[in-house]
Amino acid sequence: MREPRGLGDFSYRRVRVTCVWCPRRRGDYCIERLSARLGAEADLDTVLRWITRTCPRPKPWGRRGPSQYVPWCRATYDDLRAGRPPDH
Repeated sequence: MREPRGLGDFSYRRVRVTCVWCPRRRGDYCIERLSARLGAEADLDTVLRWITRTCPRPKPWGRRGPSQYVPWCRATYDDLRAGRPPDH
């Protein structure tokens, strides 16, 4: 599967987000609801920024992150990284 550019390109019905720094902060989100809220043309960075808006360690979007020893938001799309569909 090729990497989607936005919510409209996402071929799964659900998307999972996890963070390596905050193991209890994980989420499973419905693509239809995210599209209704943010728009189908929203890119995946915007969606991730919206999902992690309450993170206690915000990522410096648009800038280089702190060093590897400073904890900052490292939320990722778990299913895109694993290459497996979340629907099954």
